[in-house]
Amino acid sequence: MFNPTVEVIVEQPSVLARPDLSFEGVLKRFPGLAEAEAVCMTGSTAAGWGNTFSDIDLYAFADEDLDLPVDETMETWQSSDPSTGLRWTIWMGAYGDQRVDLRVWPTNTLATVLAPYLEKEVEFCNTGDFLQDFIYRLSIGVPLKNEAFFKEMRELLYGSSYSRSLARFLKADAENCLTDVMGQLDTGDYKTARVSAGLAAGFLTDAALALSGELCRRKKWLLRRLESTPQCGIGVDEYRTMVLDGLRPGESDADCALRVARWTQAHIIRLEDAFLSAP
Repeated sequence: MFNPTVEVIVEQPSVLARPDLSFEGVLKRFPGLAEAEAVCMTGSTAAGWGNTFSDIDLYAFADEDLDLPVDETMETWQSSDPSTGLRWTIWMGAYGDQRVDLRVWPTNTLATVLAPYLEKEVEFCNTGDFLQDFIYRLSIGVPLKNEAFFKEMRELLYGSSYSRSLARFLKADAENCLTDVMGQLDTGDYKTARVSAGLAAGFLTDAALALSGELCRRKKWLLRRLESTPQCGIGVDEYRTMVLDGLRPGESDADCALRVARWTQAHIIRLEDAFLSAP
């Protein structure tokens, strides 16, 4: 019989004290960041969506190796992206009671990642999920050092075709899911059709958000993202009622799938108009 046990090696405190997140405070834990070109805080804490157990995410930009702390709380390694040739350093460890995820990137990282989108209007985004996350986190970064650097990076991003390209890619995913819904309804696979309709609605909503400049792709933050981006045209209550609340009284799986699919189709038509009017 499988009988797992849990051994607590280090007990987590019930109340976590937030460390000093000013640049002067961060330097006391990471003095090597003084040599970085630019540093920002990002992730859920920067977005205002974090909680007491959220990691602190830091991005640093430097073209030389930085001295980072070595102690019993940390682990560090290098990662790379073969498609761009970029290499970066990841350091994870403790800062007071909190966990820190620090990433040190080359200063030209964003320009390298966005290069295809700066040269022309790219129809469909082909940037991988990891670098999509980098772009999003940089877009919301709260500068701790060299605010002008991050202003320049945002101007580079918003002057590119990246968000429109990502939105078109996500809209195509939504349309593919809707094709699945129709086929599944036709063959009587109603439960799977409900799943496909929900996926279509999620991709469509991500597309509307991306077109409005909200580039986060994390599903857990979907309602937060809608709340902070009313200009995307989909409200929190609308999405909750139409997609998340499930079956309505007297509604079958097939009825639910068709209702969600029709809602998604209506927003796809609206997005088509937005794409035609976008630069």
